[in-house]
Amino acid sequence: MLAYISKVIEMSKRILVIDDEPDVNITLRKVLEKNGFIVDSYENLFLALENFKLHYYDLLILDIKMSKMSGFSSYREIKKRDDKMKVCFLTAGEMYYGSYSDVFSSLPANCFIRKPITNDELLEHIDRIIYGGRE
Repeated sequence: MLAYISKVIEMSKRILVIDDEPDVNITLRKVLEKNGFIVDSYENLFLALENFKLHYYDLLILDIKMSKMSGFSSYREIKKRDDKMKVCFLTAGEMYYGSYSDVFSSLPANCFIRKPITNDELLEHIDRIIYGGRE
């Protein structure tokens, strides 16, 4: 039985959520955990960076507009530590390319989620990013 449990945990995908809105953070965590993901979530970007686990996460879900540092600047900082991690940006507003064109040019088109989003849409979006979409 322990071998089975350890295999299930090993197969579970790990997601890091960084969003400075407590309600969004809690909701994302609950939805993702309910659907079998292992989730670490932070409202404080600097605490997330301090506790970052190298090569541990399969996906980073990151709010674009945060109070201390933009999501794109945060993404750059995290990519310095783990350049293989996939990312999904959350946004409630319009996308501004401006000084972040280097970030946009290196990202797949499906890595942006506009808030609000239903749980099913969120899970489908994550499925496409992590698994490339399964039938």
